[in-house]
Amino acid sequence: MRARGLLAFVPAAVVTTAAAVAGRERTHLASKLLLAPSLAAGVVATRGARSTSRTATLVAALVGSTVGDWFMNASSRAGDAHRQRALLQRGAAGFAVQQAGLVRLLLADGARPRALPTAVVGSTLVGLAVVDTEGGARPDLVLTAYGMLLGSMAALATSSGRRSVGWGGALFLLSDATIIVGEHVAKTPRQRAVVSGTIMATYAAALALLVHGLRDEPAPLDPVQPDPVPEDPTA
Repeated sequence: MRARGLLAFVPAAVVTTAAAVAGRERTHLASKLLLAPSLAAGVVATRGARSTSRTATLVAALVGSTVGDWFMNASSRAGDAHRQRALLQRGAAGFAVQQAGLVRLLLADGARPRALPTAVVGSTLVGLAVVDTEGGARPDLVLTAYGMLLGSMAALATSSGRRSVGWGGALFLLSDATIIVGEHVAKTPRQRAVVSGTIMATYAAALALLVHGLRDEPAPLDPVQPDPVPEDPTA
């Protein structure tokens, strides 16, 4: 059942990444909008393996992801800066729903932020904020709130002790970081193609790792058994 959930996702991830590199916008959008729904279909198909609440949280998070994908793509095609910013904020709001759902599951599973992962995530977010406000631009409150949710998810995921979840959180942060850095460093068509491919590859991998890592409750730890009492040889 786990493999079935990836039958639609993997081809869509490959196509949307290739289309992003090649600049095929329609193909890129159509295939990207299949990513989250294909994972949601896998979650629904295996709903008997987990609680109703967990299934609902994952599906809601993936709906938020789909909405975010739609508005983010629309913002890249907006004709003026004001409309672009408005669409970008709507996209961030959609992704905020996704991140809130992931944070809820991580906390429910007992994940708590550890010092080193949290410091790395926090330093990354501070650096991105500096880059994004270069030139004296005022920070966007909506995007800042989304960044805080993303940072919370990444810190919890990388502190969770679950390998797939940790990699998913790290790659999600890397994908969003590439968006911000790429806007400032990618000047030529080839550089923009590399940035686009990196964003999509890391985003798709992060989404799959997080959903498949979090869709089932973690296995309970075995209770610690007391050491056997040695027999008294004089008895």
